[in-house]
Amino acid sequence: MATYKFPQFNLQIVNPVVTVVQVDDLLLESLCNANVLLATDTAQFMVTFYGYSYSQDWNDQEIIDWVNNVELPLYEV
Repeated sequence: MATYKFPQFNLQIVNPVVTVVQVDDLLLESLCNANVLLATDTAQFMVTFYGYSYSQDWNDQEIIDWVNNVELPLYEV
């Protein structure tokens, strides 16, 4: 069971369902930002992760992997 703590929320988010809902592609900089929904039985939280860097193309799974394996672990407690 994963638990996350984000500085903008004054609580811990326990075992959320994580969904990437939007990706903003900054084409000139070859960077993406991802808007991510963390949903529990009682609440929903939206966070944005910045700075997925790519050299050619990217696909949805690469963004999902970046969110789950790189960004979310930074907020695990």
